[in-house]
Amino acid sequence: METLTHDECVQLLQYQSFVGRVGFVVDGRPLVLPVNYLAEEDGIVFCTESGTKLSSLSAGAPVAFEVDASRPLYHSGWSVVVQGTAREIVDPVQLDRLRRGPLKSWAVRPSEHWVRISIDEISGRKLPES
Repeated sequence: METLTHDECVQLLQYQSFVGRVGFVVDGRPLVLPVNYLAEEDGIVFCTESGTKLSSLSAGAPVAFEVDASRPLYHSGWSVVVQGTAREIVDPVQLDRLRRGPLKSWAVRPSEHWVRISIDEISGRKLPES
């Protein structure tokens, strides 16, 4: 098992995965949901509609975000975990940029709500091909 550097983790977030899992607490219970996302140097953004995710995340909730890939035939893979704070993006300039950008939610219209997760801590591991 290899420990990945900060830069390696960010590169995997940015270029090797486009669906991740956001973990947060709702009513005292953990919840993990898939989202397609866009990673920047210092944060992760995704689009969501009104509901459980948005109401739980919009006001600065602590979250975990995870992406991974595996190659079972080769007994190899990698995983990156981000710990951060989620906040709804409300700045009109940022929203316009995101709505015109490359991220197109699979489940939600881009005019819906956007959430940003800060990358406060990031770690990753890689199991190389054997």
